[in-house]
Amino acid sequence: MELATKRSNANAKADLRALVNGQYVGDANALIEKVAADLLAGVSARIEAKSRTGEVAGLTSGVARRAIASRLAKWLIRDNGRGGVARAACLPVARWSPEEVIEHTGMSKSTLYRGDHAQFYSVVPPGKKNGRAYPAWQFVAEVPSHLPQLLEVLRSNSRMQVNTFFMSEQDSLNELSPAEVLAGMPFEHRRTLAPEQARMLSLPIKVRLNKINALAKMEVADLD
Repeated sequence: MELATKRSNANAKADLRALVNGQYVGDANALIEKVAADLLAGVSARIEAKSRTGEVAGLTSGVARRAIASRLAKWLIRDNGRGGVARAACLPVARWSPEEVIEHTGMSKSTLYRGDHAQFYSVVPPGKKNGRAYPAWQFVAEVPSHLPQLLEVLRSNSRMQVNTFFMSEQDSLNELSPAEVLAGMPFEHRRTLAPEQARMLSLPIKVRLNKINALAKMEVADLD
């Protein structure tokens, strides 16, 4: 029973992090209710234990509030060594395995697989006939908040077609790729950035998103 409880808490923690990162694809309200119930149960158990030892007076509402806040902090705030890609100055070109995505983002495996091709996308790992590898750029900065609406436009495309679209430089984007324009930063292997490219990346997200959305619609039309 204890092992099952620990596993349940770990899944809730991962899903809550995914919700904060904009990557949770389940019922957000149901998740919040579950987390609230778990935290309340934990505090209630602590109060009950203290009452049996005559120490319940020390557990004021302020102490209970701090106990809940402390647990939320442990669940939501990642170590500096994790999630650093979200604060990067440029886009990574790496592809992450499912295990690496879970490690970097904190989402659960079920959330990851449910969100494939809807919240983010995967490709087949090099040299393999099946499996999943996730281009790391899509988990950076604001990208998780805006990528789903573009994937909705590209939903009829294959995984490789989606990746090719986002990674290919476009004339209409000043020779930048849609991935770079969406994130507002260049890929890490781009050595120089022309003035017109820097201006493109500095445009408001709404303007950049509209440009990519128009290209995505053209992409789908060309494939029909």
